[in-house]
Amino acid sequence: MTMIDITWKQTFFMLALIIVLGAGLRFYGLSNNAFVSDEFLDMNSAYGYSQTGEWKAWDFNFGRPSAVNINAPRDLRSVVYKWQVAQLFRFLPPTENVARSISVLWGVISIGAIFWAAYAMTRRKEIALVAALLFAVSVSGIIFDRTLRMYAMFFPLYMITGTFAFLSLERTYAGQMRFCRYLYEKLGIHIGFAAAALVFFILALFTHQLTMTLIFSLAVYLIVRAFQEYRLNNQWRNKYFILLALGILGTIATALFFSRFFRSFAGGLIFFDNHYGYISYVLRDYYHPLWAVLLMILGGWFIAKRENLPREAYWISLSLLAPLAMAIWLWRRNIGAQYIFFAQAFALILVAAGIFGLWKLICEKWNLTAKKAWVVLGLLIILVPNFGYFTEENNTYHETSSGGNPNYRKVFAYFKKQHIDTDVLVTRNVRNYYWSGAKVPVYDLGDEISKTRLSQDDLVKLMTDYKTGWVILSDNDYDYVGNGVKEFLQKNMTRVSNDQVRGAIDVYTWERK
Repeated sequence: MTMIDITWKQTFFMLALIIVLGAGLRFYGLSNNAFVSDEFLDMNSAYGYSQTGEWKAWDFNFGRPSAVNINAPRDLRSVVYKWQVAQLFRFLPPTENVARSISVLWGVISIGAIFWAAYAMTRRKEIALVAALLFAVSVSGIIFDRTLRMYAMFFPLYMITGTFAFLSLERTYAGQMRFCRYLYEKLGIHIGFAAAALVFFILALFTHQLTMTLIFSLAVYLIVRAFQEYRLNNQWRNKYFILLALGILGTIATALFFSRFFRSFAGGLIFFDNHYGYISYVLRDYYHPLWAVLLMILGGWFIAKRENLPREAYWISLSLLAPLAMAIWLWRRNIGAQYIFFAQAFALILVAAGIFGLWKLICEKWNLTAKKAWVVLGLLIILVPNFGYFTEENNTYHETSSGGNPNYRKVFAYFKKQHIDTDVLVTRNVRNYYWSGAKVPVYDLGDEISKTRLSQDDLVKLMTDYKTGWVILSDNDYDYVGNGVKEFLQKNMTRVSNDQVRGAIDVYTWERK
């Protein structure tokens, strides 16, 4: 027996086991690490909505909506995701576990979604199962599915939208509805899949603006297919060229008549930047980058040549390469793993196809028995994921003081225990979740969207107005303070040294003599 045939009953059983594995890896120790970065924004915003019905950040320090909120524009972002979190807060306490559980649930959905997308693209249950398994143990997937951010939801929505978009272009309409059949015969578009793509596109767009990247992937695919059709028939009049032309006209019309809407997206682009760090983010799920790249190439070849699905191979490959190219050369963003995570689904499908293709070639060449074939497949799969991540000192399950993220929970727990009525706190007020109920006056630092910057003069005034105070700054907070502030703190205040205050964070106090 050279290959293994599995039934749908066996397929669903194995998929269920994969989902259980993925869910366990995501739910386990969900609150072990403290909130970091923008998790605070979503926490404050979601809890504020659960208490007031308005998208206004909650001030846990005083137990009321924030009186001044410099992050108001962010409260209106990704409300489709944060609304789900807010609903949990109506009957469950606002803990890290509860807040992050929505992301975990979307991670579990993603396992099923990538199985469906891989099967729709390759028509192979085996490839779909391998892709689902790779995502279940994916480092990127586990990290973002355990984080209070919309990326866990955006990942499957973008993948589903892209898959429906392809199906609308390349699948034959076999239904009996005259209108749908007429549109298919005239335009070559499967209207059912097109409608589904539109619905998921809108939902994904409300989740994250990077949904617009799909338009560029689609444009590149249309260009490739238009030229292929021209070479085959020597005619430009084909559905790919027509759709591309309509897309260009639509873009021009949008720029002319909806300029504000157009600028909101165009403003995020910059030409010929060099953000090659995104490549390492795409490849960090795998044991060795070169091995992953070879499997992706083999997977694309196998789908196109051995499975005779060249269009699917083009779509999967371009759905990975187009966003990656844009991230490297066009995006006006700080380099971040979250900005390319949504495209990694297509890399996983290519790798899964590469594993299956290599396995099939081995089975055919050596005419393996079923038992040996299973062993070979297991070995091939084990050699792919980056299992070493789970043994690192700092990861999504555990982070020590040597990690890159401060343990704000410990730091502010120490502050709450030690602070007195005459204190003022100088820090990023968005982190007030961890000094909940302290009712301490806070001088809020500036950040990337605020014009305010903490200066030496501000500190001198605070030390004059308040008898005692605390300054708590993480390493990246120093990007948003004035020149000389760090030296001023070292010369004029007492640096706190305690087991609770370690890592990439500085804590200073003063007492007026």
